[in-house]
Amino acid sequence: MGTSRLWQLTKPIIGMVHLPPLPGSPGYRGESIEEIVRFALREAEALLEGGVDAILVENFHDHPYPITKVPTPTLIAMAVLTHRVKEAVDVPVGVNLLFNDAENELYLAWCLELDFIRVEGFVDLLLSDMGPLMPAAPSLMRLRRELKAERVAILADVQGKYTYALPARDVADSARDALERGGADAVILTGAKTGQSVPLELVKQVKKELPQARVLVGSGVTPETVVDLLAIADGAIVGSYFKRDGNVHNPVDPHRVRKLMEAARRAKEG
Repeated sequence: MGTSRLWQLTKPIIGMVHLPPLPGSPGYRGESIEEIVRFALREAEALLEGGVDAILVENFHDHPYPITKVPTPTLIAMAVLTHRVKEAVDVPVGVNLLFNDAENELYLAWCLELDFIRVEGFVDLLLSDMGPLMPAAPSLMRLRRELKAERVAILADVQGKYTYALPARDVADSARDALERGGADAVILTGAKTGQSVPLELVKQVKKELPQARVLVGSGVTPETVVDLLAIADGAIVGSYFKRDGNVHNPVDPHRVRKLMEAARRAKEG
């Protein structure tokens, strides 16, 4: 299961730092890297002010995302930004390179001493809105062994948002393969798109079939749903709700973070 700091936390709530368009992406607006660093640090500080347990840094606004490898300028920018966030906070930090650049995620986590990565396509062949995703597990797990990077937790989406398994199969079967055959440390369940809630029955089904697994909820978490979700799931990743007015394109609102974290604490204590 690995030795990541993330697993020292009880049902962690992971807040997202959604970065603006980075060098190498179509939407890049020409800001200096230091301007983007200042933005990332403000977002991280707002998340910490609200009480999150961990932070995930992601090139969210780089769409349309390349499949597998991000451009070199994007990778360099992500290394700088994620390092600066890690240096500024005292909670576990992870990285996500969209769409499914899992090997470079692991290199970054290994070099920068990060705590976890998120992988969109781990064991299934997926059709996404950006093209087909090949399973990352075979090469990623060999790289993890080569780097001796077991302390980096691998969080694997199973049929996550904007993807469809080919051929179609039960989500619980994908989760089982991700954990037992792929070697992931945890699986992530999401709705069909950003901000869409995960059906509670799906979380129940996967936990029932895989009671020893770490199952995280990866989209659509709110103060109204977090209590029921954390009664079953082992943590959550929150992006949209933490933003001002619940709009994923807005900055993080520490008041919204605090509201959800207070509900999450009640759920953990109960």
